[in-house]
Amino acid sequence: MTRITIGRDSELRFPDRYNLAPGRELLLERIEDGFALREIKRDARRAYIEVTALCNLDCAMCVRQVWRDTPGEMTWETFQAIIEGLYAFPDLRRITFGGYGEPLTHPRFPEMLALATGLEVGMTLTTNGLLLDETMAEKLLDAHLDTVVVSLDTVHLQAYEQAHLEGGMDQVLDNVRTLRELTRQRGQMNPRIGLEFVAMRSNLEWLSRLPELASDLGASFVLITNLLPHTLEMAEEVLYDRDEPLPTPIGWPVPGADWLLWGIAKLPRMKWGAWRRCRFIEERALVIGWDGGVSPCYALMHSYPYYIYGRHKEVSRYMLGDVREQPLADIWTSDDYVSFRSRVREMRFPSCVDCGMACTFAEDNEDCWGNAPSCADCLWAQDLVRCP
Repeated sequence: MTRITIGRDSELRFPDRYNLAPGRELLLERIEDGFALREIKRDARRAYIEVTALCNLDCAMCVRQVWRDTPGEMTWETFQAIIEGLYAFPDLRRITFGGYGEPLTHPRFPEMLALATGLEVGMTLTTNGLLLDETMAEKLLDAHLDTVVVSLDTVHLQAYEQAHLEGGMDQVLDNVRTLRELTRQRGQMNPRIGLEFVAMRSNLEWLSRLPELASDLGASFVLITNLLPHTLEMAEEVLYDRDEPLPTPIGWPVPGADWLLWGIAKLPRMKWGAWRRCRFIEERALVIGWDGGVSPCYALMHSYPYYIYGRHKEVSRYMLGDVREQPLADIWTSDDYVSFRSRVREMRFPSCVDCGMACTFAEDNEDCWGNAPSCADCLWAQDLVRCP
């Protein structure tokens, strides 16, 4: 055991770094009741990559309706820098292609998948499924993508109508069935298929239909999440503050070549409570925007307003680095990022939802403990809002 003695005359900077042994570096930071040492490691396990913030749909509930950011698509050079940077993380297990755009609209997405296969990690795609035709499905299979999550709910149905897409739902369902059939023809077990469903007051009756739909598509799971409302109109649709629980969809059989799985529905929490944890921090995830900016989670990936328990809130994008300017490993092990992860892991934030004080901190995503940004009323940390 190594002891660090801090004398009365010691000159300390916070945070500061200490090298205890070759390859072992610690960050010293001041906390409320003293000091804490944080080990600095390249231990990221998951990367979320937003290859584009552009989309082929215009969903009413989407953050893209109200955000203050300028959307664009990732350059090949930026993507190369990301993949090269991810080789520095020996614990990396999964890449998720998602964010707030539609990945399949990027003209070089198949090439991106091919480049990412060199990392030999699991790969997940989140998509609205409209561009998942046979040609694209073949390319996904060639890249050994192991999970495809298709967003499918009534908001997307409305978006099909807005875009004058006749038979938009049928097109998506046919695309998923084609992917499943091509997988079977190749004798592969992957990709497994999942569905993502945003539960709202206006689509509750759909929940009872999800098992049948999932079984037809060969989906092994359905991820159900609450709505994050960005307008007052959408705030009327939220379900998470009501007393009645969500109807629980029963499981369904998922047949394979010579095996049978049982599909499951993953439900969100419906009430704010004392228990708080951040899945992004627990899974040691980093989130990379289309322009190369690195954020700790989806919630802080862009700048946008939303409503929580009827209260207006403005979120500003929080970036801890840019892959175009410095390596991913340097960003992950920076003082600010290490300190932020430790603060979130220990949830050193007040609970603004329980407070009742008429302060204005939360409106700007800050809190009375001096945190900016703050996770004091994060719906992701409550599992009210969930991501694949």
